[in-house]
Amino acid sequence: MYIVYGVLFMDFIIPPEPKILKQQSDKEENKKWDIDTLTIWFGNKLPSYLWGEGGWSKPLKSMGYNWQSFLKILSLHKKEMIKLSRNKISWKEFLLKIEETIKDPVFKQILTG
Repeated sequence: MYIVYGVLFMDFIIPPEPKILKQQSDKEENKKWDIDTLTIWFGNKLPSYLWGEGGWSKPLKSMGYNWQSFLKILSLHKKEMIKLSRNKISWKEFLLKIEETIKDPVFKQILTG
C-alpha cells in the first residue's frame, strides 16, 4: 500500500499528472477532425508514463500483468482518456477507474490466463 500526496491508493503510486501530454492534446483540438484517440495513443505516451515513470510496472508484474495486458486494460478506458484530456474527469478519477479494472477478478483471469 502506498500513501502518495496524502491519498491512499492500494498497490499503485499516484504519479503526478503528465501535463505535457494534455498540452499536446489541447494543441490538436483546434484541428477540424476528431483525433482524440490518436493523440492519446500515439506512441503509447500515457501507458508508457504510467508503466515506467509512474512506477506501475512493478506492482502490475507482481499481479501477473505484463506490458501487453496493461495496454489491453487501458484500451478499455479510451473514453476516460478522452475525458481526462478534455478536463472532464480528474487525474485521480482516471487512475481509480483503471485500478478498478486491474483489480477486477474477471478481467484479471482473462488477461493473465
